[in-house]
Amino acid sequence: MWRDRLYRWIDSEILLFEGRHGHIMCALFAVLMLMALAAIYVRPATEPHSMGWLYAILANDPFDLSSKNPVAYRILAPTISYLAGLKGQLILITNLVFAGGLLAAIWFYFRQHQYRPSDAMVAAFVFAFSQVTLITIYYGGYTDSLTYLIIFLAWWFRNKRVVFYTLLLIGLLNRESLVFILPWFAFVTYHEAPEKKTWLIDTVVGFGLILAIYFLFRQIVGSAREVEFGVAYYLGPLLENPRHWLLRSGSNQLLGLFSVFKGYWIFVLVAMLSMWKKGDRKSVLSILILLSCTWLQMIFAFDSSRMLTLGFMVMIISLQHLLIVNPYGFRIWAPVVLLVNFLIPQWYTAARIVEHMQSLPAYLHDKM
Repeated sequence: MWRDRLYRWIDSEILLFEGRHGHIMCALFAVLMLMALAAIYVRPATEPHSMGWLYAILANDPFDLSSKNPVAYRILAPTISYLAGLKGQLILITNLVFAGGLLAAIWFYFRQHQYRPSDAMVAAFVFAFSQVTLITIYYGGYTDSLTYLIIFLAWWFRNKRVVFYTLLLIGLLNRESLVFILPWFAFVTYHEAPEKKTWLIDTVVGFGLILAIYFLFRQIVGSAREVEFGVAYYLGPLLENPRHWLLRSGSNQLLGLFSVFKGYWIFVLVAMLSMWKKGDRKSVLSILILLSCTWLQMIFAFDSSRMLTLGFMVMIISLQHLLIVNPYGFRIWAPVVLLVNFLIPQWYTAARIVEHMQSLPAYLHDKM
């Protein structure tokens, strides 16, 4: 069958490339190729978009406490960009590097954990053509890719507890909504812990410490400069109407969730079905908990595509299972899903806005 031959050919080509140029160069080449193709699938931004301007302004000088910036608490990516000499609008480059870094991390993970070489390509391909990467390419300035990279690394190194907690802390400095998936991290580490009592102490102290440090950071920044996007901004409207944010996004939440992976959601559904049949209830529950924790953001915000993309790890969990077990002949029909997914329009939702993310050829055609 042509798909079996395709997998074998990809396996051999990756191994040949790695043999000649090394694992790092192979990953770099694959990531650059996928990022270039993704930048054709949706046109790349040439300047910051909407709130992306706030991050670009912050990247001009994140240490200027005299300026008022609504996103001043989300200082990590702008600071890295500033220190790297990529000030102001050049943060677009910084964010693209982080987007590529996540694809590279996913590639390395699947190459180092006894998967076939082609499996690394499939996993990186899925994320390259999902909102995980496309939002960064299309909506210039948004720093979400660094958050996703930190979340993935924290999950990867969750057994190295100092590294794990350090990553979560710096992740909060990039986007505070990471706090919503801390319960999922607790669930994952609980079921992997050999000693539950030790896990409880470790988790309470670890999470308590990073939250305390982050709270102190917010107090220091908030006392030195005015920050609009604080607790009052998100919770204030809920005191008058608990459904304030839900009413602004409710009609588009399902579309926002679908837009994250589009047709690739079939991978998650098939993985959950296979897990359930094999008695792996913990993995199914892990996916459901992560999706639930991610959805809780919608009580406090309305841009559903961006908010719900925070649950992207459900795809990692699913691909792990699918690529090891190969249920229902996964490798036979997966390439078809990867291709058919391109036929589904790439939408983006925020509140009641639904935007079709234009491809680069369509964008250039309209400009002619």
